[in-house]
Amino acid sequence: MISIKSIIFLGILFGFFIANLVLYIFGAFHLITNIEENTCKMTYMFEYPQYVRVSLDSEIENSYPRFGLYAYGEGFITEKLRRMHFTGIPVLFIPGHAGSHKQVRSLASVSLRKSLKDHTPFHFDYFSVSLGEDYSAIYGGVLMEETIYVSYCIKKILTLYKNNMDSIVLIGHSMGGVIAKGSLLLTPIINASYANIIINLGTPYYPPLIPDKTFALYYQNIKNKMNEINKVGVNVVSIGGGPRDILVTGYQSLDPTADINVLSTNVPDVWKSTDHFSILWCNQLILSIVRSLFDCVDISQKPPRISNHIQNRLNALKYHFLHRAAGKKLYEYPEKIQFESDGEWIENGRKQYTWNSSVINYRKPSPIYLMIRLDELIDHISIDTVNLKAKDWLFVCSVSAVRRQSRYCEWGWNLTNRTRLVPDHQYRLRRTVDLSTNDLKVYKSISHILIRIPASELDDRVIINVDSYKKVDRTTSLKNGISKLVLFENFDALKYNLIETSRGHIRYFINLHNIRNGITVELNHKVCSTSFQQSTIAILELIEPWVSTISQIQSLTDTGEKSKTFRLQTIYGFKNETALLRITVSAGCTCNFIIHRNTIIDQLSCVIRDRWPILYSVIISILLLTISITIDHKRSQKPTLIVTLALSIMFNTIIESFAVITFLCILSVLTCCAVVCFGSVARNITVRFLARAITFSTTWSDWLLGGLNQLPFITTVIALSLASATCGALVMILTVILYFLKLTKMYEECLEELLMNSLQQFAWLTRLKIRRKKTNGNIRKNITTQLNLFLLWLFAAVPAIPSALVWAKNFSYERRLSTEDPVLLLSWVIIISCGTLDIVQIPSKYMGLRSEVLANVIRFLSWVILSTASSEHPASYHCHLPPVIAGVIILIALNYLIPYRNKH
Repeated sequence: MISIKSIIFLGILFGFFIANLVLYIFGAFHLITNIEENTCKMTYMFEYPQYVRVSLDSEIENSYPRFGLYAYGEGFITEKLRRMHFTGIPVLFIPGHAGSHKQVRSLASVSLRKSLKDHTPFHFDYFSVSLGEDYSAIYGGVLMEETIYVSYCIKKILTLYKNNMDSIVLIGHSMGGVIAKGSLLLTPIINASYANIIINLGTPYYPPLIPDKTFALYYQNIKNKMNEINKVGVNVVSIGGGPRDILVTGYQSLDPTADINVLSTNVPDVWKSTDHFSILWCNQLILSIVRSLFDCVDISQKPPRISNHIQNRLNALKYHFLHRAAGKKLYEYPEKIQFESDGEWIENGRKQYTWNSSVINYRKPSPIYLMIRLDELIDHISIDTVNLKAKDWLFVCSVSAVRRQSRYCEWGWNLTNRTRLVPDHQYRLRRTVDLSTNDLKVYKSISHILIRIPASELDDRVIINVDSYKKVDRTTSLKNGISKLVLFENFDALKYNLIETSRGHIRYFINLHNIRNGITVELNHKVCSTSFQQSTIAILELIEPWVSTISQIQSLTDTGEKSKTFRLQTIYGFKNETALLRITVSAGCTCNFIIHRNTIIDQLSCVIRDRWPILYSVIISILLLTISITIDHKRSQKPTLIVTLALSIMFNTIIESFAVITFLCILSVLTCCAVVCFGSVARNITVRFLARAITFSTTWSDWLLGGLNQLPFITTVIALSLASATCGALVMILTVILYFLKLTKMYEECLEELLMNSLQQFAWLTRLKIRRKKTNGNIRKNITTQLNLFLLWLFAAVPAIPSALVWAKNFSYERRLSTEDPVLLLSWVIIISCGTLDIVQIPSKYMGLRSEVLANVIRFLSWVILSTASSEHPASYHCHLPPVIAGVIILIALNYLIPYRNKH
């Protein structure tokens, strides 16, 4: 009898596991649904888009019938393309998996419109490749095929220009960015010198899934050969989508070999987070990309082409993606500036003040110079400007003379390139800068920071805010501990970290120590002066250590919402780094900010976003652990459970482990329900499928299916023949269906046993009753064991899905998948053979030392797989799991086949 205490304990434990799974599901749902609004403008074409097919050599076309190369055109340009008349600078767009060659239209249309509007002496020709428009690029074999085809396309495009062009610009989206680099590095057809610029949009440098070894080797080979791209001077730009992109996170898009890594949230004049697909049509971002390409062109060459000077290209790219603080075209800041002698020089001794052109009466046609004296009592100076359009406006200088009782400088060092644009709710030009006096010591004998306001801008309501301070006085740290122990944001909770600002203090810094998931900033209270007429109360900038620029930027306005939530990245390689929140407050206001950690649901959503790839490893680990317990059922399992719990805590997988255990329990129950309720339906569907496939009647198909169950050797031969003729992954998936039918058959036999035992009152069935009664318990126990093996079979078949999809997509071209990973194929063959031969059995009889050794081996493998979840890139181990499962299957089969002799 089970005691009441045991029942209560089991109930509490079950409730805990259910609650953990529910929280996990809520976190996943919150991640998908609770994302910031898409504020990007849509990019439209000015004429109807046309895609002109560019034919490659017939041999190539026959070898890659699913792929295609297209040139993009609109209006009158299309006719020139049909004649294969190209006179511009070639750009090749490479879509990601499930992407289309038509996704090039936003870039191409904006570029075409700009060349016509600005009357430039050159234009860009945009090409795009069609790679099947499916999800096959996640499969290593097809990925290499696409790479080779793209390399042929690059070579073909350059031949269209009759030796006038020797390099091309590559723009890749998602996996297309990986293919762009692979086409230059991994094929003998072309080399890295064939490209000068690569711009990747939402490209995963660290892929979340690696289904096969070929895929892993592809990534590794690119990583090993990236120095070839650096040697020939190809400029690489990686642009991530920011918080809205939950498919490729900002950390995954970080390319250590790229010249520029930036999120769309920090691109000047963009400041928009884009999801994985809107990054292709976000007008603000598309404009920045197109402008950067135009500024990379050297018009002195005949014909004009992308500049051969690496640094010139890099300066243009950095200007538009990182440091644009002047106009929309590349501007080279002069190192020194000579000042006008007739300007008005104003030196204000206050540490904080606001200068407003609308309150002065100055009509001289000469500029105004605001002088900020460097003081040893301060170490930082922040300057915020509104409507100041001058390209060169910030300097450091040394006072050299006195005129009309005012000190002035004759010349100064230009610091304008250190300034940055920030968003403004009223769409005014707003620039800001933080200067450290220690950094300014490189300029010898300087005495002042100088702000220059041209006379032509005095009627534009120019506002200058100056704030001098010691940084330590403006820096605080978010307190340790969870400050909001609630599930949802609309619950009241204790709130910590009250930040109170002072009038004129425009800059504050908050160190986010031990914050791994996210924070919420609430504008609790504000008081603004009567002269304050802005709508932007504060600008919040999140600086995360994994990218040296601002990762997120948001504004708090007096008309909008009063709180902003930031989701940080959960970074494996930066555990000891601290993120920084920089707050810029409008000078006319004093505010109270409440800063606290996000809710548990928000924190869970961040964990799921960054750690969901480890779920597969945890599932396989728990399933193997369950099988080891089934094999060694005579021994106490408390040590095993304790060690597993300790390892889960050590490897930081406790949340995923609890969620997986609950999920597998529910899946087991659902599988049992499916066997009971839909077993006959599944069998009828299979019979009809066989009847249609081999043109038999349903009666003959039913007999054939029964025969396959009775003749496992014949089933194995048929399965292996089918695998060699088509695809091993396909047969692996089919064996899952056969395994389910096997469970259905076992359930029917168990029902038959129960029925026969219910008829024991009849004397003529007495002997049969005894025999059935003896075997009934074994059948039910065998069903439980086979259920565990079925779940292992089911998840072992998950990596087979990409291969099967590729085979189905290519079936009209070739019936056999020739690019299947040989390691995976061998794993499928082993699993299929052992399964169809029906030798994957766990004997109900305890075999002593043999059972103990086998269980320990499987248990150890389970823990090893669990440990991979704590690695920096856990997805890199996914391709090794099917061979491990195949090895476990062999051990279980051998344990069943080798006779056991009990010495006692």
